Amino acid sequence: MTAIPERRLETKEKILIVDDEEAIRNLFVEALSGLGYRCEVAENGLECLGKYYQSSDYDVVLLDVQMPELGGIETLRKLKSYAPDLSIIIVSASRDIDNVRTALKEGAYDYIFKPFNINDVQAVIRRAVERAQLIKENKDYQHNLEQKVERQTQELVKLYSGTLQAMILALDLRESETGYHSYRVTEYALTLGRHMNLKESELSMLAKGALLHDIGKIGVPDSILLKPGKLTDEEWEVMRKHAELGYMMLKKIEFLEESAVIVYSHHEHFDGSGYPEGLSGTAIPLGARIFSIVDALDAMTSKRAYREEMPFDKAVERIKKASGSQFDPQIVDALMKIDLGVWEDIKENIDESGSNFLKGLLFELSKYKY
Repeated sequence: MTAIPERRLETKEKILIVDDEEAIRNLFVEALSGLGYRCEVAENGLECLGKYYQSSDYDVVLLDVQMPELGGIETLRKLKSYAPDLSIIIVSASRDIDNVRTALKEGAYDYIFKPFNINDVQAVIRRAVERAQLIKENKDYQHNLEQKVERQTQELVKLYSGTLQAMILALDLRESETGYHSYRVTEYALTLGRHMNLKESELSMLAKGALLHDIGKIGVPDSILLKPGKLTDEEWEVMRKHAELGYMMLKKIEFLEESAVIVYSHHEHFDGSGYPEGLSGTAIPLGARIFSIVDALDAMTSKRAYREEMPFDKAVERIKKASGSQFDPQIVDALMKIDLGVWEDIKENIDESGSNFLKGLLFELSKYKY
């Protein structure tokens, strides 16, 4: 046997040698163990699969082609189906080129012919081990990268949640009469959006727009916002500015920029009679068309100082009557297909849970891609 060159200190690389000839197995073990590799052996394909399934930490498999019970090519196929990245070196006395093509096609890393020079085998093994190490390092890198991204995402979620809570608190401190209106319309909007099979990104945008739809009222004077009586025409002009003010605030915040269009357009009407732009039909953003319906639903079914709340069935009927004028007919149809009990349960749960609902909502929003 050719002299084995001196090898570095013992390595952790593990090689499985599969051959039905004991002499060949012993030759490989002696040569590769002397180089610091950890070697295990199997007499045939079945034993090879059994060993690999029990302990899949092999870096390289040396696999003979001609073996009883289960041949090398079939063993190769089964190993590759289980471990696509495994470095498998085929060893064979046959120099049939078709066998070589088949082995390489099935995913073999390299092919060694018997009789072989042990130095050549060592070179092939070294390349296969390096390949295995590169694959492992790449997987470790990807895993660490995913963990880093996850940590950064969680930090963004905390920042995002804190920003929303601060904005909502600022609005609640100014306008307390509407209670948990923002929370209810957000859950209503998500419910209707899911029923319409909106994508996650669309649901996220819709929820943020619904939650902050009235944020522009922070810029409306108290004398108008908190006025108990009817507003004058001039006061209504100021009040109507809240949509534009909210849009100007949110568009400067990156993760709220897309939701800002809902805030800007949530008072537009399907027939073009709304404000601030007088948009009509599908020119109104989808999120705004959805929100305007649930906003009206909540307004009618909530108690105010100047009127009693309306039952959900009557509120839904009124929305139906405004289909095609104030509201998008297709979205109204989607609303009509949802059981009234769904809306009643949402209102009851939010009215009971109060501000604690916001924590659950922010957690739910954190699952969406911002």
